[in-house]
Amino acid sequence: MTYYLARSRRKVALANLDLAYGDLLSPSSKVAIAKSSFVNLVTTILEFCYSPLIKRPMAELVALANPDVFLKAYHEGKGIIVLVPHMGNWEVCGRWFAEQGIVHNAVVRRQKKRWVDRIVTSIRRTNRIIEIDKRNGLQKVLRALQRGEMVSMLIDQHAQREAVKVDFFGHPAMTHASVALLAMRTGCKVIVCAGFRHPDGSFGGVFSDPIATTVSGNRDQDLVDNTQRYVTAIEALVRQNPQDWMWMHRRWKTYKPPVAAPV
Repeated sequence: MTYYLARSRRKVALANLDLAYGDLLSPSSKVAIAKSSFVNLVTTILEFCYSPLIKRPMAELVALANPDVFLKAYHEGKGIIVLVPHMGNWEVCGRWFAEQGIVHNAVVRRQKKRWVDRIVTSIRRTNRIIEIDKRNGLQKVLRALQRGEMVSMLIDQHAQREAVKVDFFGHPAMTHASVALLAMRTGCKVIVCAGFRHPDGSFGGVFSDPIATTVSGNRDQDLVDNTQRYVTAIEALVRQNPQDWMWMHRRWKTYKPPVAAPV
């Protein structure tokens, strides 16, 4: 229903799929992915609202690949940034970290309506997620990393401020450079964790290997190069389960297709 009613977002989703896949996918395949993306988003919202009533441990509800890679990096004590794409149910699956004894700080955007923000904050608190407001939250993130804690961040949406241009699905996309800046400054680990849904509706997830952060002395170039590595890792995981990513977001806002020269 949402796919058909949200006309403007439906157009954005199909345009994004055209841009990302071109002729590699048929029009019917793109429509199927777009519909699944809408289903996942609405389901995620409903599950998030219901999540405080979940009594079972998340280990019984989500099957994660490579958890040892993440746990090893976390227990090194240097702090870790986990990049979480808008895939699967990134909110509810966040409970898994606290159940493993992980201190989970999440950089979040405040909701415009105060009553909605209070509800969202309350649910996240129940899920044992510590919120850090992305506005002026840099010092809190730094202190969390210095304490050896985990900070989750989402950088798979269009960014306007403190952003660099990198390639995402072969096209330029403005992306927050804050993760690269923090990693270069603190030496913390950076890992991607992407969620998805199995055909039966149960949760799945996978961790990437730690992503190298280089510091060459050329700060501006390092920000671009490191951010590109993070985005490339995210893209690889989106390609594995494209039906679970948020295609209705205008990820390539600044992209303009090349204009053919006049004959």
